[in-house]
Formats: sequence, structure tokens, C-alpha cells
Amino acid sequence: MKKLLLLFIMGFLCSCEIQYDISTRYVFEGHITDRNNQPIKNQTIELWVYNSHDTDLISYTTSSEDGSFEMVIPKPTNEREFEVRVLGNSQYRQKAYVNIWESDIKNYYFPLDNVTLIENDDITQLQIALNQINPENTITKMELDGLLADLTVWVNPLETEYPEYYYDMYSKTVAKNQILDLHYEVTNSSGQTTGFDEQIIVGNEVETPYTITY
Repeated sequence: MKKLLLLFIMGFLCSCEIQYDISTRYVFEGHITDRNNQPIKNQTIELWVYNSHDTDLISYTTSSEDGSFEMVIPKPTNEREFEVRVLGNSQYRQKAYVNIWESDIKNYYFPLDNVTLIENDDITQLQIALNQINPENTITKMELDGLLADLTVWVNPLETEYPEYYYDMYSKTVAKNQILDLHYEVTNSSGQTTGFDEQIIVGNEVETPYTITY
């Protein structure tokens, strides 16, 4: 009985490891540029594979003279998700593309297209103060369109049980010297939702304050 239990435990632990089908290949590729669309060479890129128990750094490479990169890996057979990390350095801020699913890989290819890295000295912290003057109103959606400098990009959004609400402050890391398009929605106590669109002028300061009154 003890031998059977030991074999079961060993089999369970082995099944946690990520397995690969070496007869099938997946290709991850992309192109790295700065905010002026100039290629960034010699940038390190890593490809990680996850399941619920294990993590593998399955491949890494560096961008070429024209900023392009390609990683070819064997197909994982029990993966949960993929992650592509573009590592930063003293000049550029890093960026990670997470929550990539196998269903995102089409015809064995996953193209990241254009990856824009922002220089560390070209980053400001956008601080949006949420000034609630009507207690019956709640901000239920906040979207920002422009040149962002997020460390993490969710290829597929997280599945949350409850909707996301915003209180007091909304913070985002963005590039300096641009105009951002802000869209937010306000829901009142009766459930009626109204959308608002505003523009935020971002200058050259380390922090960019802005206020929404609702």
C-alpha cells in the first residue's frame, strides 16, 4: 500500500512538469522600436511557459539591427499560458506581455508586431484624482489611449468575479510630451451609466496631476 502511495505521489509530481511535443514548433516574433519608431537593437527578449505548478524559461534572444526578433520553441502539451518579456536596461523601461493563450497562436505563429519601449528619462507618473461630489455616482470604467509605459501588457484580460471600481486615485505610467485620450463611465444609484471623453495634456514633468469631478 505504501509503495502504491509513493508511486502515485511521484506520478503526480512528474505530471506537474511542463511537457513538450518536439515534433511541433511555435514561432514568437516581433519588432522593437522607440517612440519615434526607430529600431532598438541588442535588446534581450525572454519567452516563458507556465502551467499551474511549474515555470520554464524556454527561449531567449536579442533583437537584430532592425529591431526584429524570433523565437522558435517546441509545442508545450500541458501549458497554462505564455509570457514574452522584453528586458529593460539603463536606457529603456522593460515590458512584459502576459496571459498569452495557445488560442492566440495562429498557424503556429504569435506575432507581437511592434513593441514600443519608452526611455526611462521619458516617463511621467499620471495621477488622476477622483473628486466625488455626488455620493450617488460611481466611476465604473476608466480607459486611457496614448503612449503608455506599462510594465505589464495583458494580452487576455483577467477574468474577475466582480466589476472593477475606482476610488480616490487612478495612476498610470505614461510617456512625457503627448496628449492622452481619457474615457470614463459614471454609474448612478439607479444604474444609469454615462460616458465621458476628455483629453489630458502631458508635459515634461516627473508627475502629471489631473482631476475628474463626478
